[in-house]
Amino acid sequence: MDNVKARHGEYTVMGRPESGYSMKVLSALCYKGVPHQWMDRFSHEKLFQAHAKVQLIPLLFLPDGSTMQDSTPILERLESDHPERSLHPTEPALRFLSELLEEYGDEWVNKLMFHYRWGYPADQKRRSNSLASGIIAGRSSAFFGKLLGPLMAPLLVKRMVPRMGFAGANDNNKSILIESFANLVALLEAHLQSHSYLFGERPALADFGLWGQLYQAYIDPSCCVILRANGPAVVAWIERMLDPKALGDFNTLENLAPTLRPIFSQEVGPRFLAWDVSNAKAWEASEPQTQLTMDGQRYYQKTFKYPAQAFSILRKKFEAANGDEPLRRFLEETGCQVYLNWTENQV
Repeated sequence: MDNVKARHGEYTVMGRPESGYSMKVLSALCYKGVPHQWMDRFSHEKLFQAHAKVQLIPLLFLPDGSTMQDSTPILERLESDHPERSLHPTEPALRFLSELLEEYGDEWVNKLMFHYRWGYPADQKRRSNSLASGIIAGRSSAFFGKLLGPLMAPLLVKRMVPRMGFAGANDNNKSILIESFANLVALLEAHLQSHSYLFGERPALADFGLWGQLYQAYIDPSCCVILRANGPAVVAWIERMLDPKALGDFNTLENLAPTLRPIFSQEVGPRFLAWDVSNAKAWEASEPQTQLTMDGQRYYQKTFKYPAQAFSILRKKFEAANGDEPLRRFLEETGCQVYLNWTENQV
């Protein structure tokens, strides 16, 4: 990476367009106007393996040569180092709601996207072909690529379908995930008809987290049909976030609440936070499987350490902001407060 640093003195995002977290970071860099370059992960295998601590993208090279891989800390680092065009509304309530909605995007909407991407033949074909093409282009000649592509794509499907269960996209949870995606599109459509971004006329942290996953849904066949049929304002926002611009200021919670409140009361609280707390409880109790009742149905998936840790960080942000009366009232009205008040000693 030293030669890249010497040539450019800028950020380098190593990722793939099929990665919501890679695109999330790329969009934030574009918005902040920070010098950066894109590097395809498949075309730089040795460099990736030399610097990646985990086999996940994006891998971000900072101008000083250091690296980061987790998209949320990356955006927080960008905000700290480049505070201009801030990702955080100044209103305390909106800032925390943005941080909460970003987590919802990263951890829950990812499940919805993953269900469609690897659960339906047309989506499997589209995505396995693009991934196979990327892998082959980075390692083979064009001639061998034409030969290997048709062979590799089915192997990728066979590899990814069993992983659906780890993301919660199992047969038992299917109806919940389908309903959640349809509901989210409808709620966002109502909200974004009056606002260019989630919190007004400029993007917040939440926009990047939610967009990263919904952009992935948009470039897959099944979800694209749903979005174009039921969410024209959502589609306009998705396309806007490819190169986001500040079109004005953040709005106020009072003005945003009528259409923002249903997103939290119907999606963020009873789906994401309900699962997030259950996962944290299961992790603390060393239970391998997380189970809860959602929409009157049993929801279950493997228990994971990372979301448990992320929930702990989210709660610290909540505790720091909880003295804000408009925030407390909004969270109580939407049913989110009860989940955020949970602590480990309640297990």
